[in-house]
This record gives sequence, structure tokens and C-alpha cells, in this order.
Amino acid sequence: MRGTVLGLPAVGLAVLMAAGCGGKVPPPDQDRLPVKIGAIISQTGVYAMLGDDMETAMRLYLDDHGDRLGGRPAALVVADDAGNPDRGAKEVRRLIDDEGVDVVTGLIASPVAVAVAREAGSTPVVVANAGSDELRGPSVFRVSYTNHDHGHAAGRYAAERYGRRGAVLMAPDYSAGVETLDGFADGYGAEPVARILTPHGGVTDLRPYFARIPPDARLLYAFYAGGEAVEFVRAFRQLGYDRRIELLAGMNLTDEDVLRAVGADAEGITSVGMYSPALDNPDNAAFVARWRARTGRAPSAVALQSWDAMRLIDAALARLPRAGGALTRALGEVGELAGPRGPFHLDATHNPVQNWYVRRYDNGDNRVIATIPP
Repeated sequence: MRGTVLGLPAVGLAVLMAAGCGGKVPPPDQDRLPVKIGAIISQTGVYAMLGDDMETAMRLYLDDHGDRLGGRPAALVVADDAGNPDRGAKEVRRLIDDEGVDVVTGLIASPVAVAVAREAGSTPVVVANAGSDELRGPSVFRVSYTNHDHGHAAGRYAAERYGRRGAVLMAPDYSAGVETLDGFADGYGAEPVARILTPHGGVTDLRPYFARIPPDARLLYAFYAGGEAVEFVRAFRQLGYDRRIELLAGMNLTDEDVLRAVGADAEGITSVGMYSPALDNPDNAAFVARWRARTGRAPSAVALQSWDAMRLIDAALARLPRAGGALTRALGEVGELAGPRGPFHLDATHNPVQNWYVRRYDNGDNRVIATIPP
């Protein structure tokens, strides 16, 4: 395989460096080199509704920047992982070998993201959504959150708001669900009275799983996303559990893509997440207005994360001359990014340090009712 470094064949680059007898060779005119962004997105499968927002946000960012990133022409090459790790690994290999992409982004599901990052090797990967705790490495950067951090923030809030007694945890049985519940337990500071794991990968009859909630339980923390979140919210209301137990949700349960499907069934649900379209700051007002102009609806967290993945790549490309032409190094040197979610930066493991927000869904808005600092 012959790799590329932002349009320059790696073999040719090695020759140039050798010709310099160990000295630093001035980079070529990088402003004229095109850059290819490979986006691995779930266009089919259980997370297809999230994939729609992811691709729309990335294309919107490129449109708003004249199809240029870091001052150079840029193109988005999209591949469908169908929510399948093997397919994701196959697609990233094709994007790198056949399409010659310079950086990989997208990645909704954690198992897919882990497989893609492993297969990508030294090609930088900017994760726009997947939260797998094991997803890491020198070439892996994430603008969303780790599953543990997501659950941990909710656990901290639950302990303060509801007390450390009588919590039940519920999620689909795969890495994102298990890791988010583990994070909640750590932040909560007490062992939950029950953990209920449901089958992952499709719409499931949740009635027998709700029946496992102990009668003396006081709080239910639930993590679901995409089509599974739609099924959970509908079942929670239709089975009358909204009258039996307090619900605290991971943000995906009331993300805007889910709200479009469940409508009034989400009314009054409290969730903890890293973004809300109702955040009151100028960057968010501009982003929401631009998104609404394109789509006619409010942006989801996945849309914001995908926008920020493009922002990180854009900022890194602009730094390339100072980073010696190495995109991986430039991504790690970007520093703090202010934006719609508020300021955030990547830590030493390339994961975001950011505020978390307690949101309550009322009359069509995920209204922010509290801020949880990093």
C-alpha cells in the first residue's frame, strides 16, 4: 500500500526528505493541495436517522466554507457502515487505499468505530459520535464524549438531585450501553439496586424488561439511541412507567432525531448531555439558525458533533505549516475550540473536556436547567 500525506505520495515525500540529508525540507505549496475527508456513516441500519444528521452537518460545514478546509480545496467521500463493524473496517480500507483520503471521520456506533480505528492504522481518525471507552490511540481524536464520561455526569447529577438510593439502570447490551451505565454508577457513588440490559440491534418488546424494575425503585436511568430510543420512550409512556418511577435519561434518548419520531411522549423527560439547541450563546444561535435554514428543524447533538468534527479538521489543516505537515500532530495542537456547545478542548488522550447540561424537554425544546462542569 502506498499512503499519502495530504495529496503528496508518501514514497515521494520520503525521497524528498532523504535528499535533504536529514535537514527539514520546506513543504510544498500546501494551499493548492486538495484534501479528502473520508466519512464513515450509518446510512442504513438502526442508526440511519443519526447518519442523516451526521452527513447533513458535514456537507453544511463544507458549503459554508466554500468547499475549503484550512484554506485548501476539500471533498467529502461518504461510505455506509450499516452499523456493522466488519463492513466499517472494509470501508475504511477502501477509503484509504482506493480513495486516498487524508483523514477519516463520522462513526456513530462504538463497535464500528473501534474496528475502523484499528484498521485505519496511522491515518488520523476524528470520531464525531462513538463513545467507546477503548477507542483511543495516537491517531484517534474525538469531539463527542466517552461513554463513561456521559454516564458519569448523569450519575453526579442524580446523586445530588435524587440522593444515592434506589436507582435502576437500563440500556441495550453492547459496549456503549454497558460503559455508560458503569460511568453512571461511578458518578452516582453507590451501587444501583438493579441493572437491566436489553438485546441490542433492533426494535425489541421492552415489556418484560420494564417488569424487572423493583417496586421500591425511585429512579430509572436509561441509555438508548436511534431507533431503540424511539421504542423505549414509546413503551415507557404506553406502559405507564412515567407514573411509577422518575426517569433520568442519557442525552440520546431525547436527542432531536428521536423527538421528531416520538413527539409528546417525550414531554417532561429530563436528560443529561453535552449539547442542546436551546443553549444561550451567539455561536449556538448562529448554528441553529443555519441548520434550521437548511433542514427546517432543530439540530441534534449528532449534528453538532459532526459540525465540530469538521471544525477540528479545518483548524488542524490551517496549522499544518507549523506542525511540519503532519495532520495527526496538527490535530493534537489545535487547543481550545469555542462554539455552539461552549468551549471545549481535547485532553492528553484526545477526548473532549467540556461542560455537561441537564435538559428538560418542554413544549418542543430541550430547555437547559443546570450546567455540570467538567
